[in-house]
Amino acid sequence: MPSLRDDILKSNLRTTPVALVSVALLVFTITAVVTAAMVVIALVTGFLILSMVIVAPPIALLIVLNGAKLSQSTRASALENELPFMIGYMEVLAGGGVSPVATLRRIANMDKLLPASSKEAKLILVDTDVFGLDPITALEKAANYNPNKTFREFLYGYTTVLKTGGDAQAYVNVKLKETMDARSLKIRRTSDTIGTLAEAYITVTAVLGISLFTLYQVQAIVSHNNAGITSLLMFAFILVPILSAVFVWLLDGLGTKQPYMDYRPYKLLGIFVPIGGVVFLAPLPVPLVLHASAALLTVVVVPAVFAMRYSREKFGLEAKLPEFIRDVAESRKIGLSPEASIEGLGAKNYAHLSKPVKKMGAQLSWGLTLTKVVSTFIASVNSWLTKVVGALMLEVVDVGGGTVRSFSEMADFTRKINDLEAEKRSTLRPYIFVTYMAGIMIVLTTFLMVYFMTQTTLTPGGSIGGVTVDAGTIELLLVSAIFESFVVGLVAGKMGEGSLSDGFKHSMILVTISLVTVYIATLFINIPL
Repeated sequence: MPSLRDDILKSNLRTTPVALVSVALLVFTITAVVTAAMVVIALVTGFLILSMVIVAPPIALLIVLNGAKLSQSTRASALENELPFMIGYMEVLAGGGVSPVATLRRIANMDKLLPASSKEAKLILVDTDVFGLDPITALEKAANYNPNKTFREFLYGYTTVLKTGGDAQAYVNVKLKETMDARSLKIRRTSDTIGTLAEAYITVTAVLGISLFTLYQVQAIVSHNNAGITSLLMFAFILVPILSAVFVWLLDGLGTKQPYMDYRPYKLLGIFVPIGGVVFLAPLPVPLVLHASAALLTVVVVPAVFAMRYSREKFGLEAKLPEFIRDVAESRKIGLSPEASIEGLGAKNYAHLSKPVKKMGAQLSWGLTLTKVVSTFIASVNSWLTKVVGALMLEVVDVGGGTVRSFSEMADFTRKINDLEAEKRSTLRPYIFVTYMAGIMIVLTTFLMVYFMTQTTLTPGGSIGGVTVDAGTIELLLVSAIFESFVVGLVAGKMGEGSLSDGFKHSMILVTISLVTVYIATLFINIPL
């Protein structure tokens, strides 16, 4: 395995080729012993299907030996998400005359905002500070052993500019534009891929779901046994959640991710899941459809309300951020200091950003330093983009004295990032409508199937009575349909808005619509509940 050393250096693993091979052989040996014991048990008991575990040892060996390549993918993906912000940060510092090594030291200290970029900067600083390499050689070494193609090309070009004495700031500016264009193209490609996946998901959950619902309903109603109902419940309560989880995982791998995540809606969901279970188990004197819907709504209503509030706050901050930075740049043009510029903007309406801006203005009027004020602002907001721009603002004032050019460049950078995020959300939002239609179709199909099977059919020889369906069977069918709509709503949030927590409101809406549809349908269709 001659390339194993290079593969390890390009990964996040901190080991040697000999150590990795040793671990692989150890895992292979342990797995082989366990497999041999299971094969003996299979031969003794006659349960020969258990002997299929014989493929486990070589698979375990290959997984460990290829662990470096798997780690490379993780490292490259994490850096890809932060690359525009890191290059934009370097552009701001280059405008202030900061050297490459000093820039890396500043990036290395941003492990909470840019963890992947901070890790790369620390690896380069180890070569310069510990092993004594000159900065250009250290950058070239980092380029040789970095799995991210874009960052690797950026470092190669950057070292060439430094060697030839070219304009480093102009080069970084050009690469920032190229990175933004590449990110925009990636968002469009990702949207097309998500569209294809969405069609496949709807086909499985809605089209296949409706077909299976129909077959299982016919089986349960005609044969008057529970086999069809059991199959239907397994599909709705086991298969659909598993397929949805796989689909969400695929979406998460395709989309651009931020290192910061707001866990507050998920914590609320964790609190209300047991409460929903208590509601479902409580002996309420209501139909099963209403009982199950009440339990699902109990689980999701409060998290959905807070998730919507947090989401509006986050997008509101990010939407007004470029305008605020631009206004600071305009104030700097007339000679105001950065502190006076921010303080003077406290009375302007920035929607969700107004309160933090007023707070910063008040703190500056009390005599607090801009560094302290902006640091407090970064800690108080729950938007990663806003935190990064706040950190850039500090660097602009620190290294460039808060010049007009620096603030203008930062405003342009913030606008580009915000436009890309808005483009991504607007491109994916139409897929939410598709999931809504899928959830509603499942409930309506259940109603229509039960209705048509219970109707009396007129023939030339007389009339044939419809099949009698008991209310318990109908309720189970409808509960399955409503639960599937609930799961589809969660996927809609991840698909159309990029976050599973944004799916809480879609689940709440779909369950409500399904429940209302059930009771409106009972007014026109005589079906017992």
